[in-house]
Amino acid sequence: MEGLVEIHKDGKLPELKVKRLSPPNLKHLRYSDKLPAKCDECPYRAKEASGSGDCTAYQAGALCSIRSDIRKIIDEYSERSAGAILPILEEEFEANYEKLKFFEALETMKGEINPEVTKRITVLDKLGKTINELKTTKQTVEISETKTLSPEKREEISRMISITNEASNEAST
Repeated sequence: MEGLVEIHKDGKLPELKVKRLSPPNLKHLRYSDKLPAKCDECPYRAKEASGSGDCTAYQAGALCSIRSDIRKIIDEYSERSAGAILPILEEEFEANYEKLKFFEALETMKGEINPEVTKRITVLDKLGKTINELKTTKQTVEISETKTLSPEKREEISRMISITNEASNEAST
């Protein structure tokens, strides 16, 4: 090696290649970066629901059973309906908040750090984020614009195309 550049015997520089990660196949949606909590907001939902049709677990009005955090909630409560699970999650949030206040009071009285407080804070944070995501509704708006060309513009474009075709035919002969 001369300095930082490697030179082969024939005097050419080596070809540098950057390894790029290909995106995951859509069959494996659980590796997707950001799936919404509700099936109705997912871009991979059924084609009848104006989606791409890639998701095999789609159910109208249900929670996403592909996301691991939502799947745990579905398994725990044996329910996929967002309307049925949301009140239960809110009750659980309130109960965990009361427990957190109790353990914080104990921590203050003892003057020691209690790992139970950190655990309760983490649980409350995750639960609060999930509840917020279920309560927040997302709307998608599609805007499309079409323009019709006047006969003069069409004629001008067709002349441009015919000139281009003629020029390429002459170049090949």
